[in-house]
This record gives sequence, structure tokens and C-alpha cells, in this order.
Amino acid sequence: MLDRSLEAVTDVLATTPHVMFSVKSIDGRYLAANQAFADRAGVAGAGDVVGRTAHELFPAELADRYDEQARAVIGSGRMLSNELESITRPDRSVGWFLTSKSRWTDDTGEVAGMVAVSVDLRTSVDADGPHGRIAAAVEVARRRFAERLEVADLASAADMSIAQLERSSRRLLGLTPKQLIMRFRVEEGLRLLTTTDSPLADIAHACGYYDQSAFNRHFRRVVGSSPALYRAEHHRPS
Repeated sequence: MLDRSLEAVTDVLATTPHVMFSVKSIDGRYLAANQAFADRAGVAGAGDVVGRTAHELFPAELADRYDEQARAVIGSGRMLSNELESITRPDRSVGWFLTSKSRWTDDTGEVAGMVAVSVDLRTSVDADGPHGRIAAAVEVARRRFAERLEVADLASAADMSIAQLERSSRRLLGLTPKQLIMRFRVEEGLRLLTTTDSPLADIAHACGYYDQSAFNRHFRRVVGSSPALYRAEHHRPS
């Protein structure tokens, strides 16, 4: 059963074009989807998705990838953000999608599954285009956000100049490269604050901040509260 907030989101996205939406249970079965997702899965409607697994709807190679992502998101609580991936559309053309996946908890705070949203960027896959290169930069930011990572490192991964990366990142992701790095750091901070009892100084270091004060300032600016207050309100005992 979905909670009211997820039911409302499901209703809003039911027929939204170019946006695929799904909710998956902890055992890998789809609990909800919209028409765009049903079209992608090759079935008539969202009702034909509910109760089925990825392996019942997609080719094995894709289903394996989707299940691997779900296990990582559900198991770690770390959100998958702005994942640029190529997906075959219902008309069999291959395009770039921007995908985010987040662990879903029920009203009691228990892990219940995963919510996923993929937005069709309406751009065909082109090896020489910017999307694949931006995807490479995003992957570096995701893997190395805890290091002393510079925008120049992302530009190098994307085989772009810093100016080119700045423009493409703003246009495709709505974020600057620096904001992208900071987003991954804050998301990891949120995860550690809610799922561990680690000291705040250790969490700051694990997220790539040089000291706890820097972590506190940035966290408050983005989230609207201090890390300590956020933990007090959202911590889930292990």
C-alpha cells in the first residue's frame, strides 16, 4: 500500500508526457507506475506493470541493471541523482534520460522500497554530443565527491573546457559542476545523519568537507537546519 503522499504524486504523474515514474517494493515488485513507464515497458497501461518485476517487463540485461540500482539505493539509502542514461523509447529510438531514484520509507520509518523518476531529455544518443560527456563528469562527481575534487577534474573527465562544462551542466542538469559536487556531499550527509551514530566531525570528513564548521554552514544553507537538529528530527535507530 502507498501512503497518501505517494498516491498524490502517482496521480499527478499518471499521464505526464516524457516522464517515467514508478514505485518498487523492497522485494522488487512494482507497486505503481504511470502511462509513460507502461509505454516504455511495452504494456497497455500502468495496471499491467503493478505486481510484476523488472525481469518480467524488460530484457534481462536491462532488468539486471535496474535491480542492481534498486539494491544499491534501498540498501544504502543513498539517492541516485541526475543519472544520465540511454533508454530505448517505445518507438525503438534511443534517447538520453535523466534519472533519479530514492529509497522510500513508510509512515513508521521502515524501508518499504524505491521511487524512481526518469525524464526524457528528447535528445537522441550521440557519441559526439555533450550528454555522454556530461554523464562521465557526473559519474566522477558521484564517485569522488569526498575527495578534494575540482571542477577541472570534471571537465577533464568530460573532455571539455571548464567553460563548456559549465554551460552544458547548467543546461542539462540545472546545476553548475560545483553545485553537483555539493549536492552529492549533502546527500551523503543526509544519509549518514539519519542512518548512523557517527560523530558530526567524522560525517563532515566522510562527505568531503575540510572541517565540521564548513559542513555545518553548507548543510544549513541547503537544508535549512543544522546537521545536529536534522539528526535529532530524522535519525532512524539501527
